[in-house]
Amino acid sequence: RTSFRRVPSTVVHHLHRPRSPAKIKLVPSIAATSALFNLSPFCQVAAMSSSAILPKPPIRYESTHAAAKLDLSALGEKIAKSEESRNDAYQTGREMKTAIIEARHALEKGASDPATTTEASDKLKTMFSSVFGSTSSDADRTPREANLSYSIEDYVRLEAFKHFLSTARLLSPSECQYATDEEYLAGACMGMAQDLARYGLGRATERDVDSVKLARNLVDEILDELLQFDFRNGPLRRKYDGTKYALKSLETLLYELSVTGSSVDEEPVKKKARGNDDTAEEDEEKSSLLPKSELQALRLRMEHRDELREKLIKKCRDGQKAAKQSIFALHRNDRKRADMLLEQCETCITNELLPIVNEEPGLRYGSFANVLEEYAEARLFYVWLFGKDGDEKVDTPSGELLGPEEFTVQLEPEEYLGGLCDLTGEVGRYAVQRGTARDSDAVTLSLHSNRQILVALQIMQRVPGGINKKMDQLRRSVEKLERMLYEMSLSEATGGRNVNAASADVGKEEGG
Repeated sequence: RTSFRRVPSTVVHHLHRPRSPAKIKLVPSIAATSALFNLSPFCQVAAMSSSAILPKPPIRYESTHAAAKLDLSALGEKIAKSEESRNDAYQTGREMKTAIIEARHALEKGASDPATTTEASDKLKTMFSSVFGSTSSDADRTPREANLSYSIEDYVRLEAFKHFLSTARLLSPSECQYATDEEYLAGACMGMAQDLARYGLGRATERDVDSVKLARNLVDEILDELLQFDFRNGPLRRKYDGTKYALKSLETLLYELSVTGSSVDEEPVKKKARGNDDTAEEDEEKSSLLPKSELQALRLRMEHRDELREKLIKKCRDGQKAAKQSIFALHRNDRKRADMLLEQCETCITNELLPIVNEEPGLRYGSFANVLEEYAEARLFYVWLFGKDGDEKVDTPSGELLGPEEFTVQLEPEEYLGGLCDLTGEVGRYAVQRGTARDSDAVTLSLHSNRQILVALQIMQRVPGGINKKMDQLRRSVEKLERMLYEMSLSEATGGRNVNAASADVGKEEGG
């Protein structure tokens, strides 16, 4: 009984039925009893014969028409170096921020410790000179790395505040050695207005009406000048709104000082002199607290850049439309029209868009990058179908994948990888077309190409942030093609009937 406690009750009952002693067969060992009733996994493994069936390796979806392996290791190294440079720029920005805070703190100490003020200012100038060199304020329009642009804004903001304390006037753009036009406006004008509001609060505590009035007058003129600018939605527009609140804060301080006994005598508004316009402008320039002529030139430069931006956006629509339509033509087997549209897209990029981007490099990101990504997708799909040589008669796709250095137009890593990920969608659509014609070779080649792209992206050292969003879509594309090949094998096994395994399973579940 102790040996058979885990044996089903029916078996135990059968073994203990009354029988004659001659008919009872004793079990020779406990191990044999366990093997008999399937009680010990160890005994099962020991009893397994050497001829047992083992799992086969995973299926390899390879095509006889597959091209060479896609190698993106060089591109991954380039992206890794760019990330390292970006991280170094962030570190430099943090060091600059610390130096600016120290210089501002030393400035607030003022006359109590002039040596510290001079030392902090010299350290700051040396740091910026070593990082940015001696370039003019608007000579290089290349976008700053990381957050260096904010560091320059803070530096210009501090210099403009120091200039106000010594002259009661606004620092001119020509005196801001490193700042671009946008950095000057954000720092020396809009940012410094916030500093003057805080400065006015401190001087009002000492009931220093004259200093508060000087701060109010400068902010008032800055706001009047900024009203002539056409700021589109963005950081400058938000900071411009803050300038209005800074002026309101200073005017409130003057009102509160006046009602508490301080004498706030407002000077009469000076009328513009009549006569020669040039003489009037010179008089206005001298009487103004702002560098009027330089600010006007800055405004004209920004208006020109806005015109370039609008022109670029309109031209980008034409280039992107041509690239999309070339892909549609390739799906319709209209190769002649696809060639024409691709050439049209390349001409638009080379002759119309690139000159604008070279003049204003900041415009590369946005509409222009979208055009290049769409162009990369169209060119990749064309080469995947017809090969790099572009053979006229092709029975099956070439399966070739262009590398980033094989394009006639220079592409950034994000633009090439974005087009490469989008290519998998076009390859999947092509596979669906060939699947309806029972062309298993074309579907296998499509799956092989998409898997090759997926693996190449997964083993890269670094992938741009925007590409990570497309990885899930790429994985789903591979899984759908694997499912398609499976359904085609079912159809072939049933004599050519169209069997959809997924729909069959759904129907079984719904039918109970």
